[in-house]
Amino acid sequence: MNDIETKILTDFNSLKDALNRWGKFVDETILSTINVPFISEHKLKIPCSYRLKEDKSYISKALYRGKQYDDPLKKIEDKIGTRLVLLTTDDVEAVSKVLLCSDKWHSKVTKDINTLIDEEPEKFSYQSIHVVVWPLETDSNYVSGTHEQLTCEIQIRTLLQHAYSEISHDSTYKGPFKNDKEILRQLAKSMALMEATDGYFCNIFKNMSDDKRKYANFINELITLYSGFNASFKREELDFDLTKFTFLLLDKKDIAINDIQDFCVRNKADLSTAIVPQNGYLFEQPICILLSYYFFKHRNFLRNEWPLSLESLQDLYRAFNTSFDSF
Repeated sequence: MNDIETKILTDFNSLKDALNRWGKFVDETILSTINVPFISEHKLKIPCSYRLKEDKSYISKALYRGKQYDDPLKKIEDKIGTRLVLLTTDDVEAVSKVLLCSDKWHSKVTKDINTLIDEEPEKFSYQSIHVVVWPLETDSNYVSGTHEQLTCEIQIRTLLQHAYSEISHDSTYKGPFKNDKEILRQLAKSMALMEATDGYFCNIFKNMSDDKRKYANFINELITLYSGFNASFKREELDFDLTKFTFLLLDKKDIAINDIQDFCVRNKADLSTAIVPQNGYLFEQPICILLSYYFFKHRNFLRNEWPLSLESLQDLYRAFNTSFDSF
């Protein structure tokens, strides 16, 4: 190692304790900031975990990659790197906006998907958003004058982009195949397909979040009504499989939401008595509201078309003090 390399590495090493503390803070702040809705709704697929740039990589970037840095400690901005892998590009854009608006740090975008597409719309290649953050000058956890040197690059990408990067970045662009035109063409084609697939995924989630859609609206209303009888119920406790099977009844005998609401008002006492854990798992789920409606209003239909187990139907009868055998 020559004198210049030694000097650059010595400066970098002197900053590592502060860099580690800043990297840990960035990870913790990201996870606490985006907890709702991205973590609670399972949109965060790989959580962030920072790492420091390796010594050899730092020296190589500072001196030997065709770009001269007059102040490597300040100008090399990925001394710390962390990564968020989300489900869709809509999630990526939403999270990047949240992080850029945070008052916990200074921030800037250093790589943006939309800008890259605008500049080269015909090109399909690696895409992600890169946000660089560094401490506020008022942060007394760090030595005065070092705040701008404590830069952390946050890569925000989708699961599809992450898969592409894992295949292409180390094995191709940094490996022996970076000039292999056939492999590069295959990679470009795969990214084109991934971009189209991401568009489909985004549309699916937009449709799923549309409150005007029949079943989504029904689920939301059932949860609201059920919460009036069981205030401790949380949305994430919803049994989607049970709900899906029960909704088969709606396909055969449609019910208006207004009728369900009116039913809950008129039969509040009966429902309050029935909706208790002792009456079984069925009554720990919002779908019991719909099943109770059918029980009171369309009992013969319910018994003939019952989509669940016989034991659960018997539980429904018992909850309302009705003899199952007298049917």
